[in-house]
This record gives sequence, C-alpha cells and structure tokens, in this order.
Amino acid sequence: MGFYAVTLKKKKSGQNMRKTVSKTDIGLTRKLNQDYVFTADMPVGKLENLYLVADGMGGHRAGGFASKYAVETMVEEISANKEDDVLSVLKQAIVVANYKIRKKAAEDSAMAGMGTTLVAATIQDGILKVANVGDSRLYLVNSRIQQITVDHSL
Repeated sequence: MGFYAVTLKKKKSGQNMRKTVSKTDIGLTRKLNQDYVFTADMPVGKLENLYLVADGMGGHRAGGFASKYAVETMVEEISANKEDDVLSVLKQAIVVANYKIRKKAAEDSAMAGMGTTLVAATIQDGILKVANVGDSRLYLVNSRIQQITVDHSL
C-alpha cells in the first residue's frame, strides 16, 4: 500500500507552503512491494506540482514493473505536454501509460497480464485536480476523512 500526504501551511508572509511525505508498505500478505510513488512540489511540465501513486496488481506478473513504468511514463508525458487543461494533461498521460504497459505485456510473455492502479493529483491555483484508475484511493483529511476517488474494480 502506498500513500502520500500533502500538508499546506501558511508562512508568516501569507503564502502557502507545501510539504509532501510519501511512504509505501508491503502489508501483511504480500512478499513483494509493487508500489511506486512520485512527488514533486515543484512544476512538472505546465503543472504546478504532481503527486502519483501506483500499485502493481498483486498476484499478477510484473506488477512492480507496471507501477514503476506507469509512473515514469506519466512524468515523461506530463513534462512534454503543452496543453493548458490540467485534466486533459492527466488523462492523456494515463492513456499513453496504459498503451505502453499493454504493448510491453504483449511483447514479453513474462509480463503478460501485468497491470497497475494509479492515482494522479495536482494542486493548481489552490484547487485539487485528481485522476485515478483502479482501486487505489485518494482521501482528503481535515476535520474528517473524505474519499475523493471512485474505485474502478471488476
């Protein structure tokens, strides 16, 4: 299970200061950690910041590779994308990552059936923008805990 936390604190100057913490945990039932986390409090492409969590599908071949490959592809695609619409940038990166993972799985029988979940988040002008695939979740934690993402489980 991977997670990250973004804490917004006010500086004395009144500006928001962001602190990001990330951690993954293998859990009690798995032998391999198939999580991959990326955090950037600085700009990535046209995005002000970027937070990604991917969890390779447990029990499937090459889940750890899939999660890492998905995150690396997302960062590459977002870095190169010049579009202004944040959600389109995230969606396009997810589509490319999915295509590349499926292509790699088709080319190498050792990777057949691999997959990953993904949560992508960015804070643009003080507004949280999120995209997700699968059942990895993003929660907003303040005076209560609120699930932001919707599970896409079969």
